[in-house]
Amino acid sequence: MPLLLIGATAWGADTNGVPQSFTARLKNACAEKKIDDRLNALADLAKGLSLKEIPEALKAADELKQLRERIVLSESTLKRWGELAPADAFARLMEMPEGMAKVESLRSVAPEYARKDIQAAVAAAAKMKPGRSRNEAVPLIAETWAKTDAKAAIKWVNGLPEGFPKDMALHDIYFIWVHADPAGASSTIQNLPAGDTKNALLMNVAGDWVVRDASNAVKWAQSLPLETDKALALAIIAESWADVDPLAAAEFAIKLSPPDLKERAVRSALERWATQDPERAWAWIEKLPEENLKESSAARVLNIYAPVSPETAGRWVDQLPTGALRESAIGSYVEAVSPWAPDAGARLAIKTVDPVVREQRVEECFGPWLASDPSSAKLWLKNSNFSDETKNRWLSQPPAQSL
Repeated sequence: MPLLLIGATAWGADTNGVPQSFTARLKNACAEKKIDDRLNALADLAKGLSLKEIPEALKAADELKQLRERIVLSESTLKRWGELAPADAFARLMEMPEGMAKVESLRSVAPEYARKDIQAAVAAAAKMKPGRSRNEAVPLIAETWAKTDAKAAIKWVNGLPEGFPKDMALHDIYFIWVHADPAGASSTIQNLPAGDTKNALLMNVAGDWVVRDASNAVKWAQSLPLETDKALALAIIAESWADVDPLAAAEFAIKLSPPDLKERAVRSALERWATQDPERAWAWIEKLPEENLKESSAARVLNIYAPVSPETAGRWVDQLPTGALRESAIGSYVEAVSPWAPDAGARLAIKTVDPVVREQRVEECFGPWLASDPSSAKLWLKNSNFSDETKNRWLSQPPAQSL
């Protein structure tokens, strides 16, 4: 039952600074008129419980009239017990019947237990009966252990009997490990069975490792035995590397092969570069020798930068020499700016060489322009060279909906 809890208030003392008994504090919490205030007060009361007050609070929770009050005080008290004495709290939870209350409390108690005494926690988890609670507790304990010793956590999970949530626990361990130590996790990850999980982990290893040690990350990726794994890792390396050194990432990407991998990596690096220094990214694109790669790369940069700065991006495109790149870039520019600056898009779209494509691009911008600034849009259209039939058709169309 999702219940919103706000910040703690001091329920442990009266206005004179004299410590109040648990009974008095509970009475104050239950006296709140608004239900949200009352539930928050009960949760805050639990946050300040001493170890001696835990049994009293659990008993009191069972005696509250409303279900929501019982749930909040009980779960909050068990959470507090987990902070103070997690082994005892965990043992108490094991005595509870299966249900939401047990599972919700385990989510806070199990990690605390694992942090305080991992060996005792794993031993206790191994003795749990099958059910939702065990399926929750084992991955939580494994995940906590993985933050300090992933290999030991993996060994423990692999040694559990059949029927335990081993796959779920291993999944959690791997994703913690690849972020904490991508180099250490790399050999294990590359030997996992093919599938979405392996692909996601390879991406995490590549992305995290290249930021720390680009040279060794690249060597690892290039040594992967499966071509699909290699291509995935190299593309992610180019993308993540661009966050810290976009020029180096782009220069790395342009040397990759086969062509489809190179194009993917270059585009990914340029997308990241465009969010940092779009002008340098654009200048680098103009020096590319391959026209197809130039066009797709320019589209990526324009898609990011043109909505932010339509005038500057439009000037870049307009200054391109006549040819395929300019025509393609005009189209990318129009697509990027039509929702935000349709007037700028129309003024550049009209410079498209192909008359059919020119009319399509102008129409894409004219509708939003007419909706946002009809007087200037109509004046511009009146002075354009489009046929009267085309002009009347555009003017008669329903106004475009703005984003």
